[in-house]
Amino acid sequence: MKLLYCLGFALMLLQHPGAQAESYSCVAFDYPPLMQKGQNGQPEGFAVELVTQVFRHLGHAVTIHFYPWSRALLMARTGEADCIFTLYRSSEREQFLDFSRETVARQTVYFYARQDFHFVFNGDLAATRGMRIGVVRGINYGPKFEAARASLHLDESSSIEQNFRKLAIGRVDLVPSNQATAAAMLARPELHERIGDIMNLTEPIEIVPSFIGFSKTKNLTGLRDNFDDALRKFAGSAEYQQLLGKYKLESTN
Repeated sequence: MKLLYCLGFALMLLQHPGAQAESYSCVAFDYPPLMQKGQNGQPEGFAVELVTQVFRHLGHAVTIHFYPWSRALLMARTGEADCIFTLYRSSEREQFLDFSRETVARQTVYFYARQDFHFVFNGDLAATRGMRIGVVRGINYGPKFEAARASLHLDESSSIEQNFRKLAIGRVDLVPSNQATAAAMLARPELHERIGDIMNLTEPIEIVPSFIGFSKTKNLTGLRDNFDDALRKFAGSAEYQQLLGKYKLESTN
């Protein structure tokens, strides 16, 4: 299997004989377990490893830097960064990003609440009107949430961790988050003692695929297409399955 996997990537590289090794810069946001800073300050996480592997198999190098999400989006818009991940697709973002066609991660988004906040969510966002919902500035929470955004009572923060801190002390009533990220945040030392006080509501808001986007300012459509080809091959490999297992995630296929 390992040999076939390597041969597959070798053949793929031969299909693009004109391609030269390049170095690209990606921006991301602290969003564990997909991407986060490790104890040594270096980027790590499922999406970080996946993106790095795909670039490597294309013969390119990539550097990844973390910024507040609004700034990361601006850097991708202006071309200060070549690419940004992971993010949901929207018509506004498609104005300045070439999105991958292949999914980097599929995220099931839930509302999180304190155990003593007695609210049963049935999937209808209209039922949350009047409740204080903690969101991160610039973050898109999927088509369903974004369509209802104007009618919701939103309280913006600069980070997911800040949202959960507000939830723990009662400054907000609900926080939307995918399950894996919420679990990673609540396991951090700063919040671990409150992990038993916070729960996800049973009904998910939405299941949303997330992608990598390439700055249209940099004219990287060809790189996007090659990235898609390589990611499609990688997703069929044993190495990909091991990566999913490492971060306890489900396949994006």
